[in-house]
Amino acid sequence: SEGGGVLQQGPLSDAITAEFGSLDALQTKFNATTAAIQGSGWGWLGYDKVAGKLKIATCANQDPLQHTHGLVPLLGIDV
Repeated sequence: SEGGGVLQQGPLSDAITAEFGSLDALQTKFNATTAAIQGSGWGWLGYDKVAGKLKIATCANQDPLQHTHGLVPLLGIDV
């Protein structure tokens, strides 16, 4: 759709830039982090309420992110 595939300006964009420097840098770090669990887990972008920032995490199989890492799930990818 029109405007799809582009990260719009707003709180999520601001948080990604603050934590990772850019969307490309987030994607690079996410790919590197999840490569280690490929075929047997999930990669997550989550929000840490205590620290007030975004974090990348991995979980084996279908383990819930909030229970295992204390993060609010924003994006999950089965890797």
